[in-house]
Amino acid sequence: MSHSEYEIKLYHPDLMSQVVSLLSHLWGKDHDNNLSYFRWKYHENPYTENPLGIVAFHNGNVVGFRGYFATKWQIHGEDQNIFVLCPGDTVVDPDHRRKRLSVIMGDRAMDEYESKYKAFFNFSSTKNSVPGYLRMGFTPLVNKSYMNRNNILGLMKFILAVNNREELHQGKITFGDFGNIIVSDNPKPKEMAAVVYGQKSHSRRIALFQDEKFFTWRFSNNRRKYAFYYYRRNNVVDGYVVINVSANNKRGFISDYSVADPVAIEKIMEFILKKKHFDIISIYSYSLNDDLLKILRKRHFKTKSLTRTIEKRKDGEWPLFIRPVKRNYAETDCFINGLDIRKIESWAIKEICSDGG
Repeated sequence: MSHSEYEIKLYHPDLMSQVVSLLSHLWGKDHDNNLSYFRWKYHENPYTENPLGIVAFHNGNVVGFRGYFATKWQIHGEDQNIFVLCPGDTVVDPDHRRKRLSVIMGDRAMDEYESKYKAFFNFSSTKNSVPGYLRMGFTPLVNKSYMNRNNILGLMKFILAVNNREELHQGKITFGDFGNIIVSDNPKPKEMAAVVYGQKSHSRRIALFQDEKFFTWRFSNNRRKYAFYYYRRNNVVDGYVVINVSANNKRGFISDYSVADPVAIEKIMEFILKKKHFDIISIYSYSLNDDLLKILRKRHFKTKSLTRTIEKRKDGEWPLFIRPVKRNYAETDCFINGLDIRKIESWAIKEICSDGG
């Protein structure tokens, strides 16, 4: 079957039902859940006028889809808006695989989106997808890795779970008001945006733009469970930490954080560890500022640990990928206001930046 037998078109909302059905090969068979997730991720994204995606047709039927998750970024102290696309949710009908449809859809996206979007940023490469990203000219930015903090009991449970001998225990997070600390299962978009706006930055990096609209949308993801920790001083939220809670166990991934004063995040971390809400806590190991890194190391967060070794052997450790949106790009297209997008030092990355965090 030749490439000429396929039509490659832009996604249109009329195709949602067919595309969501195709995505069952990637997301599983829960159609209603898939439909809600698709609507949130693509149709409700506040940074796109229309849902972004490329569709492959064969004889009038949808046989391929490649979706793009838009995010907005800024450099601290500068007014320019930088729009970035995360390529993800790529699926091809099993009867039409090994036809390079993924790459062909990716090439079409470059042609369609280069006028508005500066870069493609992939956070979720796998062993199978890495060769395709390299063929499309993506540059490995850094290997995706975590700092982990676990207690002995948590490590034992983790080892048992990996060996399929036992599921990790699902702990109970106690929500409520604890003096200076508030623990909630709901975001506070206005207060969180105020913290981000008021924080000080000592480095010039490309950082996610997080306003009230962003927080309202971002944490309505029906596939994630979050715990929100707010530090309050003089009845004003002065810092927060958001933890992405693993669905069936007691592991937490620090997805987002922002503080006007480092004391706030130190107090929050002390509280989380004291209350033993998680046996294992993880955070991206890159883009951490010196204050946060000092706080984490003091509390025994490590990049090298038995937990991390087991994870790497089980799942591998694959890179984040970056490239300009232009199909044929020049060296100058790799820079945003003098910052080289191919260097991790140019970015302020948290898990919330990704399409899966």
